[in-house]
Amino acid sequence: MKHVFIILALACTAINVKPVSACQSSASADTIYLTSRDRKVVEIREVYPDVVKYRSVDGKNLISMPVADIAEIIYKNGSRDVFNPLNRGGKPEIKWLTNLTHSEKPEVRLNACVLNEAENIRVEVNGTVNPVATRSFKTMPAQEQGCVGGKLISPQIVLSEGKNTVRLLANNSKGDGYSETWSIFYQKAKKRIALVVGNSGYQASPKLQNPENDARAITQKLTGLGFDVIERIDASQGELRAAVAQFGSSVQSQDLEVALFYYAGHGMQIAGKNYLMPVDISPQTETELKVLAVSADDILDQMAVADENSQRTNIMILDACRDNPLSHSWTRSSGSKGLAGMSAPAGTLITFSTKPGFTALDGEGKNSPYTAELLKALDVPGLRLEDIFRTVRIRVMELTNRQQIPMENSLLTREVILHQPN
Repeated sequence: MKHVFIILALACTAINVKPVSACQSSASADTIYLTSRDRKVVEIREVYPDVVKYRSVDGKNLISMPVADIAEIIYKNGSRDVFNPLNRGGKPEIKWLTNLTHSEKPEVRLNACVLNEAENIRVEVNGTVNPVATRSFKTMPAQEQGCVGGKLISPQIVLSEGKNTVRLLANNSKGDGYSETWSIFYQKAKKRIALVVGNSGYQASPKLQNPENDARAITQKLTGLGFDVIERIDASQGELRAAVAQFGSSVQSQDLEVALFYYAGHGMQIAGKNYLMPVDISPQTETELKVLAVSADDILDQMAVADENSQRTNIMILDACRDNPLSHSWTRSSGSKGLAGMSAPAGTLITFSTKPGFTALDGEGKNSPYTAELLKALDVPGLRLEDIFRTVRIRVMELTNRQQIPMENSLLTREVILHQPN
């Protein structure tokens, strides 16, 4: 051990650094700035003439790095050691600090590092070069941005539809400097609209616990995913019909990416047709129910694509297969539990919280089992529409011991990702 300490002492002397900072372990974070202009936040353990040893931030591995790769080290106490001073006084060097490749907005702000003194900084977008006013740049010392000795600039770029190429240019007395040419694809965010209905407070039957909670949670989730949401809670017959009409008009009058209808509450099937129950009706026969309730097929008709060239995707989500609340008062029962299957038109996905002829659970928690799992699946970036509902089906089957098996009827014609990854 005595020989090891001697070697370390000689190492510190040989490289002429501050012994306290360089040869003493740090209990917190030190920063290594590399000659590549990058940086690492680490815990320095040992410094030798040709190598520095440090632990990664998780403290698991002892890593060695050649001193030739290090520009300088700044220790947690504020002192520093400079090993390979970066070139200064040459022509401008410009390095992108942004990794943006796609945008749904026409204007974006990009970060870049400018090294050495630079004049006449310009931005070239799609081959057109424009000077940039100083006020459009945010210039500051850029050590914390992986740009030792440089300046951080943040020009705002106006994009055109489709692929854009962007480059920064500058010059000084030593010559001209250019950044790498960066490509950004701009596609305007398409509109999404949803009608969300949660009926809990039925006048002719006991109140359902969760549809109101389910609808409000779905509204919040869809709003965060870029939907304009029409929400109705405990909708009467008139309110539900008016909301469906408003939804249909909005769907047909706009160029939409997605139109979505979500319903939580009582639903019934009669003669193979599904009906959604407003909270204020009390039909005594099947004939009355067909007149008073709202047909799911009518809602699907409101969402139908009139233009054959439309790229819109329609989604109908029915968490509505509760037990029939009125059959005990009917002179003739419907004879069928749950909802009936529905055929999906082209470009449409219809989802049921349980398979046809079966009833779904309202749930004892804040949300129904189906909607609770749907909310979780919508949180996952990058999932295709089909993958969302496959995930929900598997989880609901597990949670309910296969008592409830969600299903879908799909005739999708394009890939849809509701939660785009950043």
